[in-house]
Amino acid sequence: MKQLSSPLLWLRDGPEEVQSLAAGLDLVRTAAHKDASHAWLCMIANGTAHYLSTYASSELLSRWYVGDNELYGVVAPVGRLRTGTDGGLVLDGSWRFGSGSHRAAVMAMGCEPVAGRRTTVLVDRDRLEVVHPWEGPGLLATASHTLRASGVRVSPPDIVDMTDVPAGRPVGIYADPDLFLANMPGVAIGLAERLLALLGPSPVPGAWQATYADAVARSILARRGLTGMLHSFDALARAGQLALFSPALRQEFLLMLSASYHVGLDAALALAERCDSTDPEVRQQLEQARVDIAIMRPHGAMRPSRLVSGQPGSPAPEWMSR
Repeated sequence: MKQLSSPLLWLRDGPEEVQSLAAGLDLVRTAAHKDASHAWLCMIANGTAHYLSTYASSELLSRWYVGDNELYGVVAPVGRLRTGTDGGLVLDGSWRFGSGSHRAAVMAMGCEPVAGRRTTVLVDRDRLEVVHPWEGPGLLATASHTLRASGVRVSPPDIVDMTDVPAGRPVGIYADPDLFLANMPGVAIGLAERLLALLGPSPVPGAWQATYADAVARSILARRGLTGMLHSFDALARAGQLALFSPALRQEFLLMLSASYHVGLDAALALAERCDSTDPEVRQQLEQARVDIAIMRPHGAMRPSRLVSGQPGSPAPEWMSR
């Protein structure tokens, strides 16, 4: 398995990018120019660091982000906190796509609201069970396994309340939990841009030239439309004017992310499927890209169908999982 370097983490009091979704998108895109697995890990690690920087205490951050610890998270609120038989808190749940799980020292796992409060629980990775490991190639290096907790003991100081931005915190872009997903399309867009640079246009008019021109237009559409929206959110956040999304705005935001994600994947797939290069190295990269695309396309967070019921985060219809 390819060894990947540690993702750059943005935490409170860090560089300017700690308050910039647009800069985060650029980081993920740039990482995908070399390796989609690394880009995926950057996206997950930085998303986790961003929302924890907004909601968690300084004590918690300094305790968990130490040394070479790598902390990844699943923001989807699917876990459940409950009271154990001895009166202590325990965690149950099953989280799909636990990206970074084989590298992580800690996983930040989203939970169902408790008394109306949205929570995330930080758990030592070795206390979580891998239920469904990814067996295929492609993005295998991200270890996007399904993780399960069954009655795992939880310490109250390791529970992060993500309902309201705590008083006294710096103005943060990740006040809304769904902004965790803002940089996910960067993996798809960066992969398309890598293939564009690898293959290049044909000097002779024909089918490949048309395919290439179409992929260029798609990648530009996906990147510029998303970047414009994120720049606007950055400006609002720095002015302290970016509030939690209303239900309608949340749906529209997620639909825009999904559109950029799939337009980027479509551009990459067209290039990977229609190039007939005889260069062995190029052919290997194209095959790798096809596998990565096939793995990324059905990701639950980017399925437009998750919004069909009118409830963001609701499960996709069963037939979509086949």
